[in-house]
Order: sequence, then C-alpha cells, then structure tokens
Amino acid sequence: MELISPKSIPLIDKYCITALGIPEYELMRRSAVALKSGVERLVCHGARVLILAGKGNNGGDGYALATMLLGSYKVTVCDLFSAGQKSEAGRRFREEFSRLGGEIRPGIPSGEELFSADLIVDAVFGTGALGEPPSELIPLIRDVNSSPAKRLAVDIPLGVNAEDGSVSENAVRADLTVTLSFAKTGLLSYPAREYVGELISDPLSLDSSDLLRHFPTKNHYIDFSYALANLPMRDKNTNKGSFGKALLVTGSEEFEGAGRLSLEAALRGGCGIVIHASPEPLRNRLISDYPEAIYKPYERLDGDTVSRICDLSASTSATLIGSGSGNSPALFALVRSLILTKGGPLVLDADAINSISKYGSPELLLQAERRLILTPHPLELSRLIGKSADHIQANRISVSRSFASEYGCILLLKGAATVITDGDAVLINSTGSSALSKGGSGDVLAGLLVSLLAMGTESLSATALAAYLHGAAGDSLAKRYSDFGVTPSDLPKEIAGELALLTKKQ
Repeated sequence: MELISPKSIPLIDKYCITALGIPEYELMRRSAVALKSGVERLVCHGARVLILAGKGNNGGDGYALATMLLGSYKVTVCDLFSAGQKSEAGRRFREEFSRLGGEIRPGIPSGEELFSADLIVDAVFGTGALGEPPSELIPLIRDVNSSPAKRLAVDIPLGVNAEDGSVSENAVRADLTVTLSFAKTGLLSYPAREYVGELISDPLSLDSSDLLRHFPTKNHYIDFSYALANLPMRDKNTNKGSFGKALLVTGSEEFEGAGRLSLEAALRGGCGIVIHASPEPLRNRLISDYPEAIYKPYERLDGDTVSRICDLSASTSATLIGSGSGNSPALFALVRSLILTKGGPLVLDADAINSISKYGSPELLLQAERRLILTPHPLELSRLIGKSADHIQANRISVSRSFASEYGCILLLKGAATVITDGDAVLINSTGSSALSKGGSGDVLAGLLVSLLAMGTESLSATALAAYLHGAAGDSLAKRYSDFGVTPSDLPKEIAGELALLTKKQ
C-alpha cells in the first residue's frame, strides 16, 4: 500500500478540484460518507455524538458528517474556536446542518458534555498540523481521553504528526481513525499507531492510480501485495549458481546460537550457495546439522584471517557480519576492512554495529565501497548516534531517515512497525508482534536478508521483504503457540512456509 506525505494532500485536493473538476463540496461530502461508516462501526443509531470542529477543512468534514448523522443520532457540533469555517464548502455544510435543526455550540465543551457523549469526533486539525496543539486545547485533549465515550478521528488524531509518526505530549487517543484519500506515512508508525487506533483508509472514490502518477510516492506499507511484487522469480532452467552466493560471518564460541539461527535462515531464504565463516569449534558443531553450507573456519581474527574473509566477501553476492560475533577490537578491524572492500551488499548486524560504536565512529560508513544495510534495534542505534533509545523510539521515522541520508546507507530499525529507509523512501512493515521480542529473532532476520540480497534482489526491496517474511512467520506461529510460546528456532522453517504462500500467487 502506498503511503503519502501529509504535505501532498493540499496538492492532491487542488488537482481533484481544478484538473478533475470535482467540487470541494463533493470531496467533503465523500469524506462524510466515509466517516459515517466509521461512526456506525463504533456506536448504534440514537447514540449521542459530539463533534469537535476546527475552522479548516477538517472541521468542514465534521460539519458534513454532522449533517449526514442528523435524524439517526443525537448530534452536537462544538465550534472550538468560535470562528466558523474558512472554506466555502465548510460554510455550506455548517449552514445546512444549522438549517436542519442541528445544534452548534461555540467554544470548548465542558467536561460534563464530553463525559455524557457516546462518541466524540475529533475534527479539529488536518494534515497541516504537525506540531504541538495550542495550549488552550490541552485540557480538552485530557478530558477527551478521560471520557468513557468512543473516539473517532477525522484523518489524523489531534496531536499526532502524520508525517513522521511522532506524538505531542498531549494527543487524542482514538479508537478509530478514518484517513482520507490516502494513508499518511506517520500514521502507520509508532508511537503514532498507539493513538490512531484502528485505521481505515478511504480513497473517496478517486482514481488512486491516476493520482499516484501525478503525485508519486516512494513510501510504502509493506503488506502481502508489496511482498508479492518484490519476491524474486525462480525460473525452472536454473542451477545453484543462478541464485547467488551468501557469506555469513556470524556466531562465536560464546554466541553459538546466533550463528546457527542466521545460517539456517540464510539456507531457507533461497540463495544458491551459503558460506559460513566462524571459529573452528563452532564450525564442527554446525556441520552435522547444516551439511548444505560451505564452511570457512578460522582459529582467530588476525590480519591473515581478515584478509582471507575480505577476499571471500569480494567474490560473493552479499555478506552478513555481526550476529553473535562478540564485540572486540578484532571484530571491528574485520568490519572496517569489509566496509572498505568492494563487493556486493554488506549487512551490518548486532555486534558489527556495536563494534563501530565502541571502537570507531559512524563516519566510517561514509568510506564504504559497497552498499551497506544496518539492522539495529533502538539501543544499538542509540550507541551509534549518541541519542537515547527513548528519543529514537519517539521519532522512529525522522531519526532513521536522517541517519540513512547522512551516511548513505539503508537502515532497518527493528521494533513494532519496523522502519526501513534509504534516507529518501520510507517503508513501514505491517507484520510482526511481541512473539518476535526474544533474543535470536534478529539473527534470523539478518540471515534471511543476506540470502535475499545474494539472489540479486534490489537492496531496499530485499530489506523490506525480509522484514515482512520474518514478521509474517512470527504472526503465523503465534496463532498456534501464542506470542508467549514462539521461539526464534521456530522461525526459519515458518519463513519457508510464508515464501510458499507468496510463490503460489506469483
């Protein structure tokens, strides 16, 4: 599903009115039809509906909705700013609502009015509101959230930034948000997603394909359709050389499990040849379980080993380093050398990222001779950029996009609604749950990712596809074992099952 920046919405509205000849009044009417369906999902006919209307088009949508609800619901509109409506269409709906006997109250409603309502409709600010709500509305927001009434947001909940998913200190917590024409990028990301509630995107009977031709977007919600469109094809007349060669430098004597999990995920991911470089004792334990892999054991990470691994990486399609590798100066020396080695995409996971934080600096990434993909969780990114994990979590899209843009890499920021960006496009994953919140899950993701990259999948698409498959496998397993009972060891085979679902639709 395509995601649109809120900044594009006024341009889209203008195009619909001027180029397509759809009057603003008609667009507002269509919005009201979509919102009415949302009302019907939340409350029964006869319910008391209190609509909080601003003075812009969002408030106009509120008046249009109020007009449609009359006769079936007990409707009151609060003109929050006592300023009426700026747009002609909004004024027409306001006048129509009043003419039909609707009640309009100027100013902010009392706590008693909010607490006696069955449904509160937030039609205060639209896509243009990206900052902190006005101070005079903060008590209102607190009362709205405290009310036992259901809450429906028109396009965007008050206090939520639909551009980057950040949330003001005071924001409306909606039960349902009906977003109009296109879903906005920030609404699918945390922390905004906690405030949006259930999200319905209504196209308003517009030709989305035509609009996207005129207002293209690189932002996507990574759903089944996106995964299907980006799944590599596997022709019948092929051999192992047709599907690339992946090198994994993962695991250690201390963290054997990470090497095991990443290796199995790479083997299940579909690339033709998987090479695993690890200390000799780990190789001896892995080979009986995974005889399909090619093993390149080493005794220690000295200069000769670094040179051999870099030469091997240069000859393979994609490389992964860091999953359970142990954070040490020797590892950093290898990570640095791999970054400076020309070759296929290089995935930096876990200890590879931590080694840069401890022994180097992110400026090293600017010297890369190859495409870099970093897969940190918030704490690992915190160490790398010197900002708190709380700050990163509160600004997941903006922090990720800024980092990827500054250092010329792809960043996959783990967590609920995983964010993936190359500094330009923003992709947000639709799959996954707390079933994946266990040590080792990230090792599986990294192994799957390097396998997809090795097959030649475009780097950003491969990263998004890996996140989708990883999350979908967790979701599928959770249906059987619950979020409590899924283990990372369950994931690789389940990922193969999710791949089977996609290939059946190709």
